[in-house]
Amino acid sequence: LFCLKKLGIFFGVHFFHLLYYYMFILVGGVGVSNAVHGYLNSKTNTIATFKILGAQSNTIFQIYLQQILIMSAISIILGLIAGGSLPFLFSDFLESKMPIDMSREFFVGPLAVAAFYSILISLIFTLWPLAKAKNISARQLFRLTVSDASGEKLPRSYLLIIIGMVAVMLGMVFYTAEYRELTGYFIGGMLASFALLLGTGYLVRTGVGYLPRKLSPALRIALSNITRPGNSTLSIILSLGLGLILLTAISLVEFGLDAEIERRVDTDAPSYFFLDIQKADHDDFKEFATSQNGISLYRTVPNLRGRITHVKGVSSSEVEVDPDVRWMLRGDRGMTFASEVPEDNKLITGDWWPEGYQGDPEVSISNDMADGMDLSPGDMITVNVLGRSVDVKIRSVRSVDWGTFGINYVLMFDPYVLSGAPFTYVGTVKSTTMTEATNYQTITRQYPNVTTVRLKEVLENVQLLLLQIKGAIDVMASITIVAGVLVLSGAIAAGHKGRIYDSAVLKVVGATRMDILKAYIFEFVILGVATGVVAILLGSIAAYGIVVGIMELEWTFSLTIPLITVAAAILITMSIGMFSIWKAMSVRPAQVLRGV
Repeated sequence: LFCLKKLGIFFGVHFFHLLYYYMFILVGGVGVSNAVHGYLNSKTNTIATFKILGAQSNTIFQIYLQQILIMSAISIILGLIAGGSLPFLFSDFLESKMPIDMSREFFVGPLAVAAFYSILISLIFTLWPLAKAKNISARQLFRLTVSDASGEKLPRSYLLIIIGMVAVMLGMVFYTAEYRELTGYFIGGMLASFALLLGTGYLVRTGVGYLPRKLSPALRIALSNITRPGNSTLSIILSLGLGLILLTAISLVEFGLDAEIERRVDTDAPSYFFLDIQKADHDDFKEFATSQNGISLYRTVPNLRGRITHVKGVSSSEVEVDPDVRWMLRGDRGMTFASEVPEDNKLITGDWWPEGYQGDPEVSISNDMADGMDLSPGDMITVNVLGRSVDVKIRSVRSVDWGTFGINYVLMFDPYVLSGAPFTYVGTVKSTTMTEATNYQTITRQYPNVTTVRLKEVLENVQLLLLQIKGAIDVMASITIVAGVLVLSGAIAAGHKGRIYDSAVLKVVGATRMDILKAYIFEFVILGVATGVVAILLGSIAAYGIVVGIMELEWTFSLTIPLITVAAAILITMSIGMFSIWKAMSVRPAQVLRGV
């Protein structure tokens, strides 16, 4: 577990928790906006009629705001009931798949927070389209199918209300966050992603308008559909892009994590760990172990147990340290002494002891201890070893790579201060794959008092744990993707009225069903490719930040994952769009044009 923590896996899982949490906020907000937009589009003639008959804009605004809030309230209640029931429904399943105990309770606090966010999201993304539609004249409303009212500005009073609610929601996010700095970075990244996707939508819509129209009829129609009044370009790119960013980031992080573990095991990892090798047996044990077939890279170091009691004169129970290194002050820790710098460690500051050193007690500490406790060469710490308190001065700081699966220590003392204390040895041996099992049986049979741990078994447990964590992540990712697909369906449905009108007009001027079908396919392919490219870029940046910045692993990129992302973007967009296309082409032109 300590190695996993040092690899940043648990911190990465917390990051994924934040990723899903706020991705759902954005996806849900876009979904609400699409739903409200589609609902208002279906009511444009009714609203226009109200205005012609003398209804005030504020009256109409209040009517539809109340309708939408009633529907939102019903949806929120159903969502809370469903979400609150999950611990009862899936506890047995999750406990069978992951090494955790699930509490079968109805958690009022988290549900209250979820309701709070849901209400704010509903209000924020409902007020925006409603306030814009409030001041549109009846003439414009009747002509929304063939004209664009996007030039209508949002009233300043409503803009201030929306900004205030966004500020309240972000304030709640920071108040409830466990890692506020990480939360701040993440929210900034998500807002930047949202802005880039929005910018991509505007860029696609604007750029397509400048393309030459000397192309095939179907492609000309597709380009016109992207820029026509009431187009759903922005909604489609936002809805699909948010889910694909998450999918790309998760896939690249999992690929990098698997590659890192495989690389570590193939190059650095020993085959066995030996614990409690007695001093009297040390030389004989070494001779016997290294004489076996396929054995290489034998290494042993002295091992003692001790506890840090004071840091710069302050008791370990009172000293202020970084939460990530607080574990170093809890209970006994493994310690060693050495006359030379370990091969896999590197001095950052200070120097090593000269040969034959017999001076005052000194210690070399790991870089994470130095950073977390604000320590540097010359500072003093107190360590209790075997009941004796020793004041030691820090001589150097080492860079320690905990992911090598080798023998590493936070504290390494000088070779004199602890050499007379009773200690045992800890050792590692690397064996070939063919002889690993045989050597394990031979060594454990010859030295039954030495605790032997096969790294293969440890790694199997680690890989099982990782698979379980990845399984949970995949489930959450799938839920997010499904939510994105549902939101995408709403975005396409919001533009369905315009597609019916376009299809009717195209049929009147001589276009065949195949021409219309090709045009819509071209439209969705263009939008899918544009969304996929942006999702690859943003997802790769997010994955790089997690792998390199949080997990501190080497970056490994797979070209297959981005290609699958683009293909998924095109496939999902076309699959959902085909339902809208088929229904639009099935309506008779006369029936549509009589209602205009």
